[in-house]
Amino acid sequence: MYQKTKLRWLTAGKKIYGRKHSFYRRSLMMILLIACIPGLITGAGIYWLTTGKIEGELQRLHQNQIKQRAENIDDQLSFLEMTFSHWSFDPKFDQKLKDINFTDKYDRVQELYRTMVVIEGSHPLIEKAEFFLNQPRPFVMDKEKYVYLNPDQIKKYANYLKQPKTIFWTDASAGSPEDSDGKFNLNLVTKFPGGSPEPFGVLVASLDESKLSKLLRTLTPYDEGSSILMADTGSWLITGGGKPSELDYALKQEYEKREGQESSFLFTHDKITYSVSSGSFPRLGSTWTYLSAAPVTAITSPVLFISKIILVISLAGLLLALTLSWLGTYRLYTPVGRLIGLLADDEEGLSARSDHKDEFELITNHWKSLMSESESLRNTLSQQMPLVREGYMLQLVQGYLFSYSERDIRDRLQHFGRNTENRLFIAALLQVRGLSGHEGRFSSDDEGLVAFAVANIVEELKESWGIEAEIVNFHDLTIGMLLFQPQDRSPKQVRAGLLEFLQELVSAVDRTLKLQMIVSVSEPTPHMKQIPYLFDEARQALSYRELSEENPIIDLEQLNKADSQRQFTYPFALEKEIIHSIRLGSEEEAAELIEQFLRELSKAGSTELVIRQGMLQLLGSILNAMVQSGLNPVQLFEGANLFDHLSMQQGPEEMLTWFKHKVIGTFVQELISKQDFHLKQMVEQVMLYLNERFMTDVSLDSCADHFGTSPYTLSRAFKQIAGLNFIDYLTNIRLAKAKQLLRESELKITEIAERVGYQQSYFNRIFKKYEGVTPSQFRERIRER
Repeated sequence: MYQKTKLRWLTAGKKIYGRKHSFYRRSLMMILLIACIPGLITGAGIYWLTTGKIEGELQRLHQNQIKQRAENIDDQLSFLEMTFSHWSFDPKFDQKLKDINFTDKYDRVQELYRTMVVIEGSHPLIEKAEFFLNQPRPFVMDKEKYVYLNPDQIKKYANYLKQPKTIFWTDASAGSPEDSDGKFNLNLVTKFPGGSPEPFGVLVASLDESKLSKLLRTLTPYDEGSSILMADTGSWLITGGGKPSELDYALKQEYEKREGQESSFLFTHDKITYSVSSGSFPRLGSTWTYLSAAPVTAITSPVLFISKIILVISLAGLLLALTLSWLGTYRLYTPVGRLIGLLADDEEGLSARSDHKDEFELITNHWKSLMSESESLRNTLSQQMPLVREGYMLQLVQGYLFSYSERDIRDRLQHFGRNTENRLFIAALLQVRGLSGHEGRFSSDDEGLVAFAVANIVEELKESWGIEAEIVNFHDLTIGMLLFQPQDRSPKQVRAGLLEFLQELVSAVDRTLKLQMIVSVSEPTPHMKQIPYLFDEARQALSYRELSEENPIIDLEQLNKADSQRQFTYPFALEKEIIHSIRLGSEEEAAELIEQFLRELSKAGSTELVIRQGMLQLLGSILNAMVQSGLNPVQLFEGANLFDHLSMQQGPEEMLTWFKHKVIGTFVQELISKQDFHLKQMVEQVMLYLNERFMTDVSLDSCADHFGTSPYTLSRAFKQIAGLNFIDYLTNIRLAKAKQLLRESELKITEIAERVGYQQSYFNRIFKKYEGVTPSQFRERIRER
């Protein structure tokens, strides 16, 4: 099918372009020139003209690389010198070492051993660290042992003490470049105590030759070549390859022959030309010289290789250009045909268009159709733009655009027609209250309608006041306003005008809808990415309103959160009465007590946040009482999160209504439906009886007789309902009262025992059994706090 269609359009192309061969040749030549000539010129230019420059640049980069690596080695040696010199000032190496006794001062000796371990591990180049003490008896200590020295062994360290420098390098550990075992050793020596005019000891750090050689090898960035480090006196020589080679000695002789006049030069050895870089390290009054030699071929070989690759790629590109040019020329004949082929619906329509009479008319008609559809989509988009903008603003204020940059957010708002440059942004949150208790035109199911009405009032009022703001409906009786204020205006004037507008808005909602509204206003910010945090703070600020205040506007600039969260008194006594009433099944009494509980929390100008915290604590206590009564709150409330439901209640009135209908009623009805409800009532009464008579000679039998039941029934019911047996409950009451008297009174232990219904001897035993201490010890601990 495709081959037939292609053949038809090639035939049509012959009719359209009568001079096919001439056009084909011109097109082919033009494409060849465009595709091939630039590549050939570029490849030849890179190969012939820039090879020398690249080679020189590689040489310069090589020299810079060697210099940087030499500076790194210099920095490491300087750091080693500085670190090691600091140890001479350490308090462990002070004047007290003169009188040290290794037999009696075991702790001090152990501390010195640990110090030597730390010194040896303070730098990776240190292979071994030891210190020599000249007084009171010459000895040497390292991290493993200390050894007293004979006169022959002292000579080396005595020479160190005679040196005029406090810290210096030496290339021998025994006065010669070789150790007793013939191993080369380079030492760093410092005298101690630091700063003393008469030092009596030295610290010696022996460098690890293999690590120093490895560090020196970094001066030769290629597998070939050599690097050496030598003293200015020529007394020692270190190479990057370990043992010096013929090349190393030849390099040294060549450098000495040139007398160090050139920092870089070319040197030929065994028919290989090396690029040599040299430099020096000033080391504590002496100078160390480094030489780095790398074969020139190793440096310049990448240039030749890359140039050849470029030439090969250019030739391959030429062949590819020839092929593509030939294919592209053919495709120039069928652009209109391919476009028509995309629009063709069937083979019959395609055959009808092959006479090239109506192709452009078809394209024109199709273009007009697309324009019509585009206009329709544009009209639809303009109608949906407010909804899109509202959705975008809702995402912005809720923090869903955290991954966007500041610029992206501003550009999107400018796309919606809002100018965001040189603007301060303020978040205002308007929350409608009292809808659940509102009598009249609205009910609790009209939240959406009320929010829509309030949003319309805000929109109309801000237009009349000339305020720049975006309105966000959170659909939970909360309306958000994002205000745009010019930065060049006075902040005080802006704030005063904004508060006046919000006051008028609250009055307008009250007049129109007969609803109360609370408003919180955030602090201004110039950053749009801070907008979600402004709304979060504004929403939190709604809970800081003091119920005694009549002003419904909360200004975060004036709000003192410390005062809003001041300490409040929690009515524990009322909590116990509420739980007791619920357990007894008295729903009305429990509701009245909760209302009284709410009034107690609201005293002394408490904020809504404080009241909400108190009500959450009361809810937790009630749920705990449910569990103790044998009920399952999860099953009873069908898995609902009561704490979340309570947190969503707006204002004390809604909290009280929610408690009455959702918690108390459900709890009481479940208790009444239980068959053993009378047993629970009896246990509650027994608990009250024990709290009143615990100081008397009360027992399980006497309580059973008092309430008209058997001891067995009472014991089983008490264990099932209260969660512990009768004796333990009575003991807990008595001990709690005893601890209170021990804390708050000066009564004797005997008197306290009588007041809680115990004899003193038994009181002491039972108190220690439950509390772990005697009553006297308990009182002493309390008074010591």
